[in-house]
Amino acid sequence: MSDIEQLGYTDIMPRVGELADELASHPDHRVREQVIELLDWVDVFHREGLGRLVELIRAWRGEVFLEAVAEDEIAGPFLSVYDLGEAPDERDMLEAQEAVDAALEELRPFVESHGGTIVVDSIKDGVVTVQMLGSCDGCPSSNATLTGGVEEALRRHWPNFRRLEVVDPDTEEQGNGHAGHDHGTGQEQPVQLLQIRGHELQ
Repeated sequence: MSDIEQLGYTDIMPRVGELADELASHPDHRVREQVIELLDWVDVFHREGLGRLVELIRAWRGEVFLEAVAEDEIAGPFLSVYDLGEAPDERDMLEAQEAVDAALEELRPFVESHGGTIVVDSIKDGVVTVQMLGSCDGCPSSNATLTGGVEEALRRHWPNFRRLEVVDPDTEEQGNGHAGHDHGTGQEQPVQLLQIRGHELQ
């Protein structure tokens, strides 16, 4: 009998989950911690790499290509796992929206206590774009505190959250709300630190 094990593509991740659960129950706590850290790093590596790729495709007006990818029986589910691309199932986007709403609702009393309001512009490819209005707008120290709080809440509520982008309301009105984020034509991007709970790597 052959030792080669075969699985359908969509059966692989459930099997990975089963194996991860078994290893996470290992009697040695050091093994458990290392397994969990390993899985978290692999997850964030894939999410951020695929997310950057999808952003580059969008920058070259590749939505039609992404729609075709979403219908592919292998590439579609792969991107969908990370809420990336043109999701064929609206439930994925609804879950992302609910997670973002829950995160912002958690922070609403704190934001309102500073006389501010946070308005969501868009949720796409793990990136949440917002405007900070009221007293939040134009105050660097207040913005830094609120931004940190929003990012932390989003990470807790939405596993596929990648980053937060804050746009200037005045710039947004002129139609250039995302001008500061060029993921398109080969311009060098700042080095980003990838983070999981308790760990950070460049």
